Amino acid sequence: MRALIPMILICVSAVAAAQVYTWRDASGKVHYSDTPPPGVEAKKIRDNTTVPNAEATSNASRSLAEQEAEFRKRQDEAKKTQAKAEQEQKESTERQRNCGAARNQLSALESGRRMSRMNAAGEAIPLDDAMRAQEIERAKQAVASWCK
Repeated sequence: MRALIPMILICVSAVAAAQVYTWRDASGKVHYSDTPPPGVEAKKIRDNTTVPNAEATSNASRSLAEQEAEFRKRQDEAKKTQAKAEQEQKESTERQRNCGAARNQLSALESGRRMSRMNAAGEAIPLDDAMRAQEIERAKQAVASWCK
């Protein structure tokens, strides 16, 4: 029993230290194996035959730190893009609302029905023809600016 445990550990460590290859067959299916098939260009994806030194370990951790920084940068950019899209949507909705209000005002002024405006004292002053023409011109300018 005592001899069996060291033998199992030796077998497991040999498997863990094996190299791993990948390749695609003629139908495009991906295969993985510890030995590449003859005549096929296989790519080595894991090589555990060498023990990593301290420099390689620091490079790997630096690489992870760089990846984390890049990930955070992409997240920030995505948030900025989303905020910009939301702002543009809000402005577009506001523009459409103002365009509709300006068109309604122009339509009411051009209809010819009686209209009035409030003066500084809060009294209603009926629009005469000159005032109506001025209001129509202002409404046309508002439509032109909001309904581009």
